[in-house]
Amino acid sequence: VFRTEESNLADLAELRYEWRTEELGERGLSRAEFDSRFREWHASHSESHLGYLATIGEVPVGCAWLVIVDRVPGPAKFVRRGGMIQSVYVSPGHRNRGVGADLVGTLTSQARAMGLDYLIVHPSERSFPFYRRLGFAAAEKALELRFALT
Repeated sequence: VFRTEESNLADLAELRYEWRTEELGERGLSRAEFDSRFREWHASHSESHLGYLATIGEVPVGCAWLVIVDRVPGPAKFVRRGGMIQSVYVSPGHRNRGVGADLVGTLTSQARAMGLDYLIVHPSERSFPFYRRLGFAAAEKALELRFALT
């Protein structure tokens, strides 16, 4: 598992597109349009959204994102930052082999090394047990307000 660079963006975009279109049935941008817009998006978010790839040999099989959230400073701790794990995906043929755990483990290690205050994830219903096995627990101090999708 490694942090992506400019040379790996096509692999990252491919996995993201595969997940959203083939598994979730999303429709919208063509693959070529998505790739182009993904590169633009990444260029403007590369400091806050850190993409990671998992490979087996040379083949990209999974991806995940560590999103850094700068928080309002406080007098006791001026620099306050949190992290979110987003969009963890492993290609169907490579699941249940530790790839997802390696991705999340790498992001967790990176978050600790960066001195983040916390790391959160909004898992799908299916992935709750996975994250619980990795040490994540329900947060009693968090609330969420969901907005209707239009």
